[in-house]
Amino acid sequence: MAWRLHYTGSRRKTPVGEWYPPPAAPTAYGASLPQAPGHTARGLFFCPVATRRGRREPRRGIATIAVHAGAPEGGNAPLTTPIVQSTTYQFESVAQVQAYQRGESGLYMYSRDENPTVRAAEAALARLEGAEAAILFASGMGAMTTALLGLSSAGSEVVAASALYGGTYKLLRDVLSRFSVRMRPVAPEEVANEVAQRPAALCVFESPTNPTLRIVDVARVAEACRKSRTVSVIDSTFGPPVLQRPLELGADIVMHSATKYLNGHSDHLLGVLLGSRERIEPLRVLSRKLGSAVDPQAAYDLLRGLKTLPVRMERHCANALRIATWLEAHPAVRRVYYPGLESHPDHALARKQMSAFGGMVTFSLGEKERAFRFWDRQRLIARAASLGGTESLSSLPILFSHTGYSREELARAGVDEGMVRLSVGLEDPEDLIADLAQALE
Repeated sequence: MAWRLHYTGSRRKTPVGEWYPPPAAPTAYGASLPQAPGHTARGLFFCPVATRRGRREPRRGIATIAVHAGAPEGGNAPLTTPIVQSTTYQFESVAQVQAYQRGESGLYMYSRDENPTVRAAEAALARLEGAEAAILFASGMGAMTTALLGLSSAGSEVVAASALYGGTYKLLRDVLSRFSVRMRPVAPEEVANEVAQRPAALCVFESPTNPTLRIVDVARVAEACRKSRTVSVIDSTFGPPVLQRPLELGADIVMHSATKYLNGHSDHLLGVLLGSRERIEPLRVLSRKLGSAVDPQAAYDLLRGLKTLPVRMERHCANALRIATWLEAHPAVRRVYYPGLESHPDHALARKQMSAFGGMVTFSLGEKERAFRFWDRQRLIARAASLGGTESLSSLPILFSHTGYSREELARAGVDEGMVRLSVGLEDPEDLIADLAQALE
């Protein structure tokens, strides 16, 4: 299916321009909209039509997909995806509303449930990840909350890697536990064994992990989950689709905080769940009830950010490797965590599982006081939460992502009080190293 653009003030009876997918997959020509061709109202309106049948899409490289996925197609179509900034859509009759409710019309009703610009961004993300379906959310936590609520119920057990984003860990520990959902935290390297020996409703893990950048064997975990009928959910925020392919390795559902690398400009909160239609569509129904809807402007900006994702990740990774190498040689640094270093315990697995090693670097100065002093002295690198933007950012895990952890929980997650996490940006690496050097004096 595609969308066509009608110029309703024109005498043309034939639509011009095919646009992006409608919310459902109807086969009927949906031309019976309030502003039909020939109507006296002037302006633009949309209606779904069937696209060319049997057209085989050529195999494209990831950079080509990033640039073109989600864009309008057809004669006289706009080059960029339009922003449909409307909360609601008009119907012509009761019969049309009933057809919509049966999923037969391919129309839209309310932008909390579906929006053309948002659907275009979802189509682009699905294409990039190699997924059948995607759901966009107003934040990464909106995406993870929907996944956990949709895949568990009272009495369920969730195997969770102990090295997990603090928001996800605390959602399981503090919120879902109130509804009798039990978390079983295990070390990242033991996730596959735990699932194989003691199946659960679902298994939640990250790779690379936050903030220790451990690499989990995705294929091994996915196989263990498949054999034990446990749903596997990977948070791949630190490994966007140009770096690793969790669905191809067997994971059931991939989650990204699209706020980070996918959007890439530190200006929107976004999250996404991706996977097969069988896995994703029930979660889409739940997402409509939870209300974590994306604004069309944010979806448009995400589409724009995706176009430069491969180029940005190449620079992020190159800068990160150079900085990690420099930090590892510095006498004030106790330990550097970066999977691109041969000293990293999962370096071999990272080389096998990823096309590059990512833009995050974590290091430890050993003591909290030394980390605090270093952090306060930074001049170029911004002291801020989050990651994945063009600017380099620095955070202290014990004050940011892992605040509220007990000493035992920090130890289990591999986090020490002297740890600093860097989101390495796109600046000149010499300038970043100079800032790190003066802060470490």
